[in-house]
Amino acid sequence: MTTIVGSLRQIFERSALRHPGFRRLWVTTLLSSTARWADLVLVGWLTLELTDSALMVGVVTSCKMAGYLLAPLMGVAADRLDRRNLLMVASVVSGLISVAMLVLLATGWLTVGYLIALSLVSGLTWALDQPTRQAVIPDLVEPNDLNNAIAMNSVATELTVIVGPALGGLLIPVLGITGAYWLIAMIYCLDLSVLWRMKGVKQSAAKIHEPPFKSLLSGFNYAWHNHAVLVPLLIALMLNLFVAPYRYSFLPLFAHYILDAGPTGYGFLTSMAGCGALVTGLWLVSQKKSGRRGRLLVVGGLVWPFILFLFSLSTSYYFSLLLIFFAGIAQAICWTMIATIILSNTEQSMRGRVMGIRTGVVISLPFGNLIAGAAAQSWGPSIALGTYTACAMLLMGLIFILVPKLRHLD
Repeated sequence: MTTIVGSLRQIFERSALRHPGFRRLWVTTLLSSTARWADLVLVGWLTLELTDSALMVGVVTSCKMAGYLLAPLMGVAADRLDRRNLLMVASVVSGLISVAMLVLLATGWLTVGYLIALSLVSGLTWALDQPTRQAVIPDLVEPNDLNNAIAMNSVATELTVIVGPALGGLLIPVLGITGAYWLIAMIYCLDLSVLWRMKGVKQSAAKIHEPPFKSLLSGFNYAWHNHAVLVPLLIALMLNLFVAPYRYSFLPLFAHYILDAGPTGYGFLTSMAGCGALVTGLWLVSQKKSGRRGRLLVVGGLVWPFILFLFSLSTSYYFSLLLIFFAGIAQAICWTMIATIILSNTEQSMRGRVMGIRTGVVISLPFGNLIAGAAAQSWGPSIALGTYTACAMLLMGLIFILVPKLRHLD
């Protein structure tokens, strides 16, 4: 145990966390992402209780991601405005949404219509926060620490994928959904206070004087002609459409109808994916710069849907937990390699816009959630997830064959 603790201490001491600004950003990632994951679990389960409809779960979770349509514009803002202030705006709005949920729950006025409306606003805060948070990382660390900082940010996110869903799932039977939203609101208050202390951020992007729409087109043009950016973006688009919906639209259905696990079991299922991703994140943090990123992306993009295909066939809760753990490992490899390849091959002045486009391709996720909900309603969760993952494996195989340079990306 002492050896393990010592090794972890060495990893953190040599990491980008030694930079005070990045350390505060890392803490805010822990806080805001925990709150968002807990909220996503609560909204999914609340929708199921209100409607008993797989389709409506897909609709509401799709609305949570609909704001990603505007993510490229948010990326333009991240290249022009103070990134710390943009993160604070996202935190304030997210906190106000939690307060609105509390009011609606306390008055008994909560309906699916209100859930959809608040989910749409919440999606806008995600679209603002994510590209800004990615773009601000190079402003807080030395260039040699960038790869480590990206991996550390991924570790923070995956830690919250463990804590957030478990928090949401466990607090439903203990404190009720109202109590869980009280906690989420307090987390956002703490998040805002840490962001307030993250002063003196030196924005690396140059000041841009061209019209916003021209800046947006410049970002798309840059991504289109940069092979090391375009290919990972296309893979992210595909994975968000066919694979990522398992967490948002399929897991609550499997927990409720297939595995009979209840809200607590649903929270643990989602957290198990975070456990696998955390293991991957810690491994990546401990590694020196590697030239195998493209190969790792190919492997992760094939293994992730294959494991979920096996999950679609399982009726055992504990075996399903194990499969979701390994799915989390493959998922973390995919997302970390995509982010690292893109940021490492993007000029400083374009990082906000490129990461805005990267966040924007997540728009395929709400469409995936919506189609997943409809498919699960018609065919049942097992057949729907099996079909989804089979499509993902086929498309990833085609990308691998048609783009042989993929495995050489670094």
